[in-house]
Amino acid sequence: MCILTYRGYGYTPAFVENMSSIVAGIERGRPVRLVDGPDDICNGLTPADRLDCNHDCGKAETRDIDALAVAAVKELLPADVGQAMTLDAATISTLRRHFATHSIRDACRRCSWAEFCTTIAAEDFRDTKLFSPSVPSPGREKRLVRNGHDI
Repeated sequence: MCILTYRGYGYTPAFVENMSSIVAGIERGRPVRLVDGPDDICNGLTPADRLDCNHDCGKAETRDIDALAVAAVKELLPADVGQAMTLDAATISTLRRHFATHSIRDACRRCSWAEFCTTIAAEDFRDTKLFSPSVPSPGREKRLVRNGHDI
């Protein structure tokens, strides 16, 4: 769920670099999957990072939050838990619509970033990195058409 509000901020510089790479890959069609436990995003935190930011993806508390997030979004995604899928702009838009109405945010109640993400949703996800509403996604640039012809 964190990819929905990602603006290029994170726990550590290494985390931001990893998350930015993952988000860019998703926009290019990189397959993703919902998993039980630490994922590629979480694995971007080194053991030292986990101590510095007090966020450890292996802790039971974090795994509980992740399980709530998976349960909330799985019905909105084109594949089951563990199966590879690609996320397109339309799917991200659907997830963001549900996120903005808090219908998929049970996990967020226990997250230290919740208020920040609520602000981003209230700002219509402006300046987010994944299929940003303020920037047309690749291949989906706005076209001006008059009388059936591009202008």
